[in-house]
Amino acid sequence: MNDSTKRPIPSDAGAFISLEEMNALTDNHNAEFAAQKSIDPHVKAICFGKDKVIELLDQPGAVALRIYYGLKIDTDGDGIKEKKMVLVAVNENGDDILPPSAEEAKAAAASGVQSKELSGKILDAGLPCPQFCTGGKG
Repeated sequence: MNDSTKRPIPSDAGAFISLEEMNALTDNHNAEFAAQKSIDPHVKAICFGKDKVIELLDQPGAVALRIYYGLKIDTDGDGIKEKKMVLVAVNENGDDILPPSAEEAKAAAASGVQSKELSGKILDAGLPCPQFCTGGKG
């Protein structure tokens, strides 16, 4: 289903699920990974601190979070590709609240716009599970 029509994003988007539903979803994910016979470390989840999540949601106009899946390609020669989740705030129109690109920031500075006016934060560097988790699904 690919509907490119923009829809408003309600601040209560999402639904809480039961522990049993969570277990079924995560067990399916883990089984799918095992079936791939990958030698890469399996990242089951990524944890972000409350303070950072609140800081992201406290941006002007934020009504929701969007989580992008990412992959950090080997940069240090160890051959490991690191799974990432990148969080951004979303406004009521469904637009990501992002900082300007380096080029846009440079142009804005040249025209006298203060950097505070160019807000937008992107959250990364969460702690991967199982390396940083205990109990629960870790």
